[in-house]
Amino acid sequence: MSTGYLISVDPSDLSRFSSHDDPRYDAEDEDPELDEIDLAESLASLIPDGDYESRIVPLLDRIPDREADLITLYVIHKKRQADIATIFGVTQAAVSYRLARGIQRLRFLLRIPQVLEEDMRVDLRSVFPCELTCPKCFSVDGVCPICQGTKKILVDVEILVGMWTTTCQSEVASKLGLTQGRVRHRFFRAVQALELASQQDEKLVPYHQIFTSISSKHFNILREVKLPQWQGRGGDECF
Repeated sequence: MSTGYLISVDPSDLSRFSSHDDPRYDAEDEDPELDEIDLAESLASLIPDGDYESRIVPLLDRIPDREADLITLYVIHKKRQADIATIFGVTQAAVSYRLARGIQRLRFLLRIPQVLEEDMRVDLRSVFPCELTCPKCFSVDGVCPICQGTKKILVDVEILVGMWTTTCQSEVASKLGLTQGRVRHRFFRAVQALELASQQDEKLVPYHQIFTSISSKHFNILREVKLPQWQGRGGDECF
């Protein structure tokens, strides 16, 4: 029995804790546990032609490894959730939860244009030529992995590439040695610049679509989150 403190709460305030309008609500904290039928329908809505392997496999390296493994077994090898749970020694609820997470990420990836990082860096260079002194060099021993020893970075290009890779402002800020506020400010400004640039150059349209999608309620969609409510339930700590 807990010996912690009790905090009185006005019953009228309880409803707002489950409201999506509450500013503290984070879509990443949803508990997307789905059954077999729900998952099948979700997959069918993603890929109506049923060609899961050719459409999904190229995207699996962009989602967390454990989710990629589960989706491979469930979608490609047609394993049941109960069988997958036995293979990994976890609960079926944990498998369902991870599959739902992975499908949520795949849905985002399938809806944005598919591009290569090398092409993105080249194409965005002309739109964002601003060079800044690399903020990471001073804290790195040896050759800096960000600027490769040049001491300069195209800061907006690095921010956009980082957001495409992770969709997470804090991860990009940490990698580049910038504040999260600075990353956020420059990211939104870059999205606006891309909207204008894409009207003049068609090859920039896919990039505008990608970053508009990220900025429209898809922050952190590719970031793996360990939820406290799943600790001890066969979730994050099991495999």
